Amino acid sequence: MSRLDLRVEDVLTALTALVLLFVAGFRSFGRMKLDEGNYWDFAFILLPLALLVLREALAYAFRPIGSAKSVQVGGKAGRLVRDWLPFLLFLLLYEAFRVNTWNYVSPVDCDALLLQWDRRLFGETPSVLLDRFASPSLTGVLTIAYALHLVLPPILALIWYRRDLRTFRELLLVILLTAVFGSLGYLAVPAIGPGFAFPNLYKNSLSGNLYENVTGLMDAARALRDVFPSLHVAISSIVLYYSWRRGRALFAVMLPLVIANWVSTVYLRYHYLIDVFAGWLTAVLSIASARVLLSVEDRIRKRAVRVETVPAA
Repeated sequence: MSRLDLRVEDVLTALTALVLLFVAGFRSFGRMKLDEGNYWDFAFILLPLALLVLREALAYAFRPIGSAKSVQVGGKAGRLVRDWLPFLLFLLLYEAFRVNTWNYVSPVDCDALLLQWDRRLFGETPSVLLDRFASPSLTGVLTIAYALHLVLPPILALIWYRRDLRTFRELLLVILLTAVFGSLGYLAVPAIGPGFAFPNLYKNSLSGNLYENVTGLMDAARALRDVFPSLHVAISSIVLYYSWRRGRALFAVMLPLVIANWVSTVYLRYHYLIDVFAGWLTAVLSIASARVLLSVEDRIRKRAVRVETVPAA
C-alpha cells in the first residue's frame, strides 16, 4: 500500500476549510475590527485543518511499535479515531458559522426572499398555517422530534460500524458532504428563519418547559444563519435512506421519527418550506457525490497498488 494513506474525507475537509478561510478573509478584509472575540473566529475556521494535523499526530502516536499487544491496542485506537472523525468534522464545519466574521461576509439576510418564494410556490409559509394548531403538548412532542437529528445519526452509524465498515464510511462521508453543501447554502442564502425574522406573522406563541429548555440549549449552540438548506431535513433523510438499506424493520422504526423531525422544522418556525426541499436535494447530492468520490478513491488505491507491486527492472 502507498505510504500516503489519504482518504477522500481528508482532502474534502482540507479543501473546504481553505475555501471558507479564503471567502471569510477576502470578504471581511478591511471591514472587520480585530479584537479578542475575533481570535476565536479564526480558531473556528481553522479547526478542520488543525484536526487533520491532529489525526496525523494520532496516527504517529498509535504507530505499531513494541509488543504485539501494543500494536493491536494502538492500531485499533487509531483506527477508531480516524473512522469516526467525519462526525466531528461535520460539527466543526457547522460551528464555523457561529463566529461573527460571517456577519461581514454575508451582512444581508435573505429571509424576505425565502418568505417570498414560499408564498409564490405554496401560497404561504407552512409555519404560519400551523400556527392555529400550536399547543404546549404538540410543541413538546415536536421539540423532541426536532432534537432527533442529534441522536439518530450516531445510532445508525454504530449499527453500520458493527456490520459493514464500507457502508459506515460511506454514511459518514455523506454526512460530511452535507456539511459542505450546507456551508455553501449558508453563504449564498443567509437567513435566520421565519420565527426570528417575522414574529408578527404568528398569533400564538410556542411554550412549555420542554420547549423552552431544549430549544434554549440548542439555540445557544446553533449557527445564527443556518436556514437554507435545512440540515435537519438533509441529515434525517440520509438516516432514513441508510436505515432502508440496513433493513425494513429499522426503516419502519425510523420513518415516523424522521417525518416528525421534518414537520418540527416548520412547526417550530425554524425553517421555510423551500428550506425543506433544499434539504432533500442536499441529501440526494451528498449521497450521489459520496459514491462517486469513493469510487474514484478506489481506483486511485488500486492503481497505487499496481505501481508498487511492479518488480524493479
